[in-house]
Amino acid sequence: KIVLILVGLVGSGKSVFATALEHHFPHQWCRCNQDDLGSRVLVEALARDSLREGLSVCIDRTNIDESQRAHWIEIAHEFPGTLIWVIFFDTPYEVCALRLQQRASHPTIHTPELALSVLSRFAEDFSAPSAYEGFHRIVSLKPADTKLDYLASDISTILDRVRSSEPVAPISNPVRVSWAQKRHHTSRANEGQSHGNSSRGG
Repeated sequence: KIVLILVGLVGSGKSVFATALEHHFPHQWCRCNQDDLGSRVLVEALARDSLREGLSVCIDRTNIDESQRAHWIEIAHEFPGTLIWVIFFDTPYEVCALRLQQRASHPTIHTPELALSVLSRFAEDFSAPSAYEGFHRIVSLKPADTKLDYLASDISTILDRVRSSEPVAPISNPVRVSWAQKRHHTSRANEGQSHGNSSRGG
């Protein structure tokens, strides 16, 4: 069995993937989504029940920091032999924002304005998954790796990519970088590059 933890900002593509995963492989995977269920407690209950039934589970939440991801790792440890995989939807903030402005419906976020507010708040607290947290495998997906309409073969390809990835090697003294810090660093780097290009051009 596998506990597959999805990680990413609102609008990064997690639920599209998770819905397709369960749709194409209903006898192997159960999607556990907090927006649909209403609380993390209910997500935890569904995950445990599904694992008891022999299914793998896909945790479809933002899982924005180590403490949130730790809940699912602990549940996996309750079922000896269960693998812990992570797919990190590494979608740029600006892409998420554009998608949220165009999104027609969401179970809990009903307006683009609210969606952008949630995105901004989550981005401030976001920290990317790191090896020391206790995963067995982790893969990052860029927007080019994802789809709006997944075929079964697309899902299998991504799962195979996780399965064949290098096992996670624990690291010590991790450096935590929030999504907001990452954006700030990228912005500063781009500014420096622009100034450099201007100097060379002049």
